[in-house]
Amino acid sequence: MQFTQESLQEMPLDTKLNMVNNLYISYPRFQEILLSIEYCHHFSYCKDEPECMFLAGQTGVGKTTIYKTYANRYPRFVNTEGVNIPILPVTIPAPATVKTVVTKMLWELGDPAYDKGSTGNQTIRLFGLLKDCQVEMIILDEFQHFIDRDSDKVLRTVSDWLKTLILETNLPIILIGLPEAEQVLKLQSQSQLSRRLANRCYLHPFLWRQDDGQEFRTFLHILESHLPLGETSNLSDEYLARKIYYASDGTVAYVMKLIRYGTYLALQHHQEKLDSKILSIAFKTYVHADKPDKVNPFTVDNFEISSVDKPPLSLEVGATNNRIKSKSKKTSASDILRSK
Repeated sequence: MQFTQESLQEMPLDTKLNMVNNLYISYPRFQEILLSIEYCHHFSYCKDEPECMFLAGQTGVGKTTIYKTYANRYPRFVNTEGVNIPILPVTIPAPATVKTVVTKMLWELGDPAYDKGSTGNQTIRLFGLLKDCQVEMIILDEFQHFIDRDSDKVLRTVSDWLKTLILETNLPIILIGLPEAEQVLKLQSQSQLSRRLANRCYLHPFLWRQDDGQEFRTFLHILESHLPLGETSNLSDEYLARKIYYASDGTVAYVMKLIRYGTYLALQHHQEKLDSKILSIAFKTYVHADKPDKVNPFTVDNFEISSVDKPPLSLEVGATNNRIKSKSKKTSASDILRSK
């Protein structure tokens, strides 16, 4: 999304801040996973068994943003037959049991007695409401909350319940969680469940070493194009991109914290671009507490960045000049976008 100087000047500050706060970036890997979810959703109609999927990734890589983006494409609505809920997204509560999950699903479906009855009775009501509300797909987020119970009995109970849910409703189910949640699918006694969730996607942080930062810089280029700022910040410039990568370890959540708060500061101070001073404040405010061993890359001038064999990218203090040194050829925005 490109903004003209005229449109930015006419845009109220509240509108700009709201735009930044609700900003998400659809980059190539993001789109690939959305397409996988879409495949499960629509291809299940013409199969005897629904297409299900397990999406794993560490905290902050964008799993929740992905499923909310897809669910927002199919909002619930009211028609003459009642409430229609095409996609039922549910965040699994902690501590998690089958009963707490069924209760949460009933609540999301609008059952006034969502917390009443035994697990068996609740499950029967759930099956009926899923049909009445014409649910087409179920998304269960934070699946690792079952693992937190650390009980083989709990895992077996969950596995059996999931199999029943898939068989009785014939609906595609997307399970989302931390990588360790996959152990539920690896139980030897649950090979049927594992087979039904054989489609597994893994969302990782950006890895600079895999492509010399091309995917990460593409992400930054797209991100900057959505910022309501009048001047170019050159976020995808290799030197600045390396700083942002080091600060965030390639994790989307930390990148967005840096850029969102940096943009807020810029707008508050009537600046039209992000500079090192703003980014250094954003790092100190929203990142440094989680990464106390890191040097603030936006305040140190006399250092050089050296690529290492495995992430995160390291910063070495002691360079002889006042900019980031790199022997790599500077890449233009068009080169970045052609890389994907």
